[in-house]
Amino acid sequence: MARSGHRAVDLATRLAEGRSADPTADGLLEAVSLAEELGREAQVQLQDAVTAARAHGVSWQNIGRTLGVSRQAAFKRFSLAADSHIGGDTDPASVDLYARTATVFSSLAAGDFDAVKALMTFTCSRQLTRRKVMGVWSELEQSAGPFELCTDLVATTLDGRTIAEKILNRHLVGGVVIQTRLVHEKQDWTGRVAYNGSGRITGLLIAPLGATDLAF
Repeated sequence: MARSGHRAVDLATRLAEGRSADPTADGLLEAVSLAEELGREAQVQLQDAVTAARAHGVSWQNIGRTLGVSRQAAFKRFSLAADSHIGGDTDPASVDLYARTATVFSSLAAGDFDAVKALMTFTCSRQLTRRKVMGVWSELEQSAGPFELCTDLVATTLDGRTIAEKILNRHLVGGVVIQTRLVHEKQDWTGRVAYNGSGRITGLLIAPLGATDLAF
């Protein structure tokens, strides 16, 4: 069993034992926390299972049927990560990271953190929580005014080298950062989104224009 599988079993065991052993408010809140973490682990296991199935030639039609959803629904939910390993229905290099980056910040402006979280890697979503991300965004809009749009989008490698748009795809496997100017009503800022080889978000950063020595 994979390491995350052991983790899921441990969480399920602790959840079952905790519900009966500690019916106090603290115990019940701990059960809520364990259940939420178990749900995350289950999603990882499900994604891994779909990825393995695709790697062995199982069709999206059959995966959808097994999950009780349409082929299109299964494809939309799992294809980015699953087919990045096998070059299947979706080539991760075909992801429009410029459009995705603009969507990230427009989603934050609309208060739709879930839309941004859906694009993150599992590890990133554990670090960049709703409270952290939306807290920073709220402070930004309080000082800079309402968000208007993204301009001046540019792609760089993780070590800061600029990538021309026509050769962006060949660099995606090694990780890419898309930087943009966040235009607000009162003051503009810099926004940066880091992506892995599957086009999933691995980092999100907002900084003053011209700032140096950034985390990425």
